[in-house]
Amino acid sequence: MFQESTDGLELFKKQYRTDASIGDLAPTVCRLCGLPAPDRNGGTPIAEVVDHAGKLMDGEGLTEKVLLFCADALGESQRKHYTADFEKIQRTAGLRILSSAVMPSVTPVCYGTIFTGASPAVHGIQQYEKPVIKIETLFDVFAKNGKNVAIAAVNGCSIDKIFRERAIDYYSFRTDEKSFRCARELMAHSDYDLIVCYMTGYDAVMHKTGPFSEAAAGQAQLAAERFVQLAEDMDIHWRKFHRVLAFVPDHGGHAVDETHGAHGSNIPEDMLVNHYYRIRSREPK
Repeated sequence: MFQESTDGLELFKKQYRTDASIGDLAPTVCRLCGLPAPDRNGGTPIAEVVDHAGKLMDGEGLTEKVLLFCADALGESQRKHYTADFEKIQRTAGLRILSSAVMPSVTPVCYGTIFTGASPAVHGIQQYEKPVIKIETLFDVFAKNGKNVAIAAVNGCSIDKIFRERAIDYYSFRTDEKSFRCARELMAHSDYDLIVCYMTGYDAVMHKTGPFSEAAAGQAQLAAERFVQLAEDMDIHWRKFHRVLAFVPDHGGHAVDETHGAHGSNIPEDMLVNHYYRIRSREPK
């Protein structure tokens, strides 16, 4: 565990009184898969998730397949507002982990932390910009251990840009719909061990029309529906594997006025998010 990263994550956990940080995702996924955490990681494997997986798999093996559905800007304040949609996510997943984000609470900073386990001061992105992260990431760890990784995302978005120059496969599209369709196809017709599917829709609409507008509500509902669809696909195509599906937002968002939303501030609306984990064991032969 890298102490500077740990200190940067603990700061916001203490401020918001959460047991977890968004920086805990990378070491948690690595622990589930029996891999070392990224070398500058400062997060901690989430005991509730690790223990649940251990009991479910009954010592039969480690997680073999992982899909991370990264729905941008759907934080705790969105969960409280869009209760039916998040109840659907909760029923599908089973485990909900309230987590603190990092500052500034913007997409490249937060996803930089999520996939390195490192604080922004360590992974290097400390404002809204999209340079390629140079330190070790979750994706590097998987690739070094002979595992296949794919990222499906919209052209030019943060996730599409800041994790480049790695021994993984990138699928870049003009729309969320195509990214989502790609992730489903990759599950069905390829041999990836880790797939990231990014959804920008809610964040994009929230900025233009407000976090609780009719258009934003449609995107929140769509995110929940897509998460459920991915769960159904996993149980078909990955049923022979120990598998994990996670719902992984980066930050939340708040209203600026009646028609616009934003994020990036050190306030609960922006800084509190939930990560959901759905863990399933392989079907008996």
